Amino acid sequence: MKKTIAILLVAIMAVGSVFAAITGSAQIGVGANFDNGNYGFIDNSNSVDINFELANMTGEAVGEGDIYASIKGSLVLEVFQAENAPAEKLPFYLVGDWGDKSYIGLGASIDEAKIAGANWYVSLLGVPGAPDFATSAVDTYDKAVKKYDIVTDSDGETGNASWSVPYVKAPGVEVGIADYVIGAGFRADAQQTPEVDLFAQYAATAYFKTPEYDFNGLGLQAGAVYSLSSGDADKSFSDKKDSKAYNAAGASLKLSYANDTLSASVASDLGYDFENKEFGADVAANFTYDFLTFDAYYGTNPKTKDDGTKIENLLSAQVVTDLNTMDVPVKVTVSGKDLINKQDLDLSVEFKVASLTLTPSVGYVIGTEKFNAGLKAQYDHEYFTAKAATSVETGFDKASTTLKASASIENSTLIPGSTIKLEWKDAEDLLNNSADHEKNYGKVIASIKVEF
Repeated sequence: MKKTIAILLVAIMAVGSVFAAITGSAQIGVGANFDNGNYGFIDNSNSVDINFELANMTGEAVGEGDIYASIKGSLVLEVFQAENAPAEKLPFYLVGDWGDKSYIGLGASIDEAKIAGANWYVSLLGVPGAPDFATSAVDTYDKAVKKYDIVTDSDGETGNASWSVPYVKAPGVEVGIADYVIGAGFRADAQQTPEVDLFAQYAATAYFKTPEYDFNGLGLQAGAVYSLSSGDADKSFSDKKDSKAYNAAGASLKLSYANDTLSASVASDLGYDFENKEFGADVAANFTYDFLTFDAYYGTNPKTKDDGTKIENLLSAQVVTDLNTMDVPVKVTVSGKDLINKQDLDLSVEFKVASLTLTPSVGYVIGTEKFNAGLKAQYDHEYFTAKAATSVETGFDKASTTLKASASIENSTLIPGSTIKLEWKDAEDLLNNSADHEKNYGKVIASIKVEF
């Protein structure tokens, strides 16, 4: 009887956690689409978002003594939804009208495994990844969130443009001594071809990183790596899935200073690819003083998109002047992106007076000879929030000129648990200059949405 009660209690707790983790919404809207001629109830929808853990367990064991071993692991059984159904399904997927995007995942990992003593440790989980001290604060992109190599949110995180030395992690260990980190890995394959070749296939990695030194406000940190491989057709030789050969060395350095009134930092990663005879580097600088913030970045060939896209000689800079710290409700942002190639220049000013926020902006891309200007407005009232935006982009001829606009007003207090909204959206080309003519004038929708 006691066993039955225990099982029931576990089942009740599991079911409770499942329902607590499900979110959903239903919406009905009436209006008109000016592009395709539809009108009436044209914006009805309902959805259920599933992303929860059915079970989550952890395990840990720590030895005793001056020198001891420790290990930590975790296991999770979860249900999650993909943003788009992959071409190949996982072995475990749910069925139903929404089954092509819903999956059951079982993940297990060892999070820590080491031999340790006083102020030192040896990790058995492999060599660390390459140091990446310099990243751009100006050039950002959307990063996909993945589970089990399936995209659950294509723009769920923000990535920063960055360059890093070509790097391969061979099987090995990580050693920590007084906050210094050393990594070393090596694996080779001896073959008879027809003579004995001790290095028919190989991979090796060396890693070093210092702690961040603090000299009365002046900070200093450094790192270095070296890696090479003959081409890892056998995945067990390294972390790379391709069969390219690697041979590269890199170094990283970060200098910083901070006191009560200002902070500044300069960071750089540089390296040489011996395999392709290429030098690469990037440098990021930041300076902040009260209301003024300055950021600059240069990279020889940094990654700028989640798909691996790179830009050669990327130089960008940005200055933000936030006068709100001086009780002046004005924030000015001036940026120049990709100044060597595209020369994308932008200026925006944010004014906030009482409940009204206005943000005019203007920009010009010298490389494509296109001018853009826009205005955003938001009014926050006790009972509603109103927004409006308009922007124009032009190459100074009719074919390249587009005018966009949007407006909305919504209330979440009139009927508790619901959002009432009147919105004009998808007006992406009011001048009707686009080639596809799919979203020119947009649509007006009055809707009510409830969700849990």
